Amino acid sequence: MTLLLLPLLLASLLPSSSCNKANKHKPWIEAEYQGIVMENDNTVLLNPPLFALDKDAPLRYAGEICGFRIHGSGVPFEAVILDKATGEGLIRAKEPVDCEAQKEHTFTIQAYDCGEGPDGANTKKSHKATVHVRVNDVNEFAPVFVERLYRAAVTEGKLYDRILRVEAIDGDCSPQYSQICYYEILTPNTPFLIDNDGNIENTEKLQYSGEKLYKFTVTAYDCGKKRAADDAQVEIQVKPTCKPSWQGWNKRIEYAPGAGSLALFPGIRLETCDEPLWNIQATIELQTSHVAKGCDRDNYSERALRKLCGGCAAPTPSPAPPHPAFT
Repeated sequence: MTLLLLPLLLASLLPSSSCNKANKHKPWIEAEYQGIVMENDNTVLLNPPLFALDKDAPLRYAGEICGFRIHGSGVPFEAVILDKATGEGLIRAKEPVDCEAQKEHTFTIQAYDCGEGPDGANTKKSHKATVHVRVNDVNEFAPVFVERLYRAAVTEGKLYDRILRVEAIDGDCSPQYSQICYYEILTPNTPFLIDNDGNIENTEKLQYSGEKLYKFTVTAYDCGKKRAADDAQVEIQVKPTCKPSWQGWNKRIEYAPGAGSLALFPGIRLETCDEPLWNIQATIELQTSHVAKGCDRDNYSERALRKLCGGCAAPTPSPAPPHPAFT
């Protein structure tokens, strides 16, 4: 009788063992995840947290989550299983990420269970979920001025809304840390102001008789309050009041007899006071009323004077008659 019961007992156990090994269900994960990782760090904070569920739980293997698999080309992240029974996992960067190189990453992730045994036979996979990871910027770069030295010139006695503009840039990737929030003049007691855009204006009318050249230092700060690594220098020259006119000529010309032709204005130039030009006209008038006149002992005729002074032999207009008061 005992011999007959043993086969029956074995037969009743076999179907139950086969049923325990069956892996009927796929793991389940959320459809989409949003992640944040700090620049130069590797831990990704996910919302919602990464958990995979399997309806085959609490069966061993079939109801356990063995891991996660990331899909995508060149994805700098990996997924790690923390607890097979609960299906908890995390995503981390393979190496610290750089916001300046890439601000956002998108890839897909998939969970898989442990199959029907230690060999992982008949493993089932979940659907693919989309993961968006944003890299949060760290204020690692200081502002840098485009130029180390800025120069400008102003005319005395004027107030300018803007004399010149200095500019600094920042290499960080986020608006908070890449934008320049304000500039500052470091040199004390200067008659100048600088606004948050880097525009410099004078606070009082400057005089050429006083300081002719102002030199001062400015710096910049990003919106994370990081100061420029190197400050910039500003030089503003004060010029005297300018009037457009011809410069470099004399009203009186000395001529030595027999010297030949002589340039009237070899060094003449037009001072425009930095104003735009569109039409220049010039008229030269020679005062010749004294020609052949003067001392009573000057007995030269006009023709003889032209010859003596090397003038052209061609006829020239007669000079105006002498003034009645001339003696």
